[in-house]
Amino acid sequence: MPYNIRGSEYYFPSEPFLRNNKNYIPLRDAVEVLGGTVSFDNSTKTATATIASFVATVSEGDTSVDVSGTPVTLTAPPIIENNEFFVPFDFFRDAYGYEVSFDNGTVTITNPNE
Repeated sequence: MPYNIRGSEYYFPSEPFLRNNKNYIPLRDAVEVLGGTVSFDNSTKTATATIASFVATVSEGDTSVDVSGTPVTLTAPPIIENNEFFVPFDFFRDAYGYEVSFDNGTVTITNPNE
C-alpha cells in the first residue's frame, strides 16, 4: 500500500492496518521520510520521535504525548505489533501539525507550510 509523503510516493515494509476503527502506520518509517529520527526505549516501550525542532515522546498504550513540553492527546493509543512501533496516522497532525488523510488505501502526510 502506498504512502504519499510531502508529494512523493513511498512503500514501507510494514503496511498500515485498521485496529478498533483507527488506521495505524509505522512510526520510524514515516518519521525518517519526513527527515526525522526515532529512538526507542524497550524497557519502557517509549519512542522519542524528532522532526526539526519538535520532539514527541510517545508510549505504547498511552494516548498522552509530550511534544517539546506541550501535552497532546492522541485519538488512539500507539501499539507495538511484530516488534514495530505503530501510531494512529493522525499522530502526525496532532504532534507536528502536518495535514493527514487516509483515502482509498493511501496514507497522505503533507506539511502545510511547504
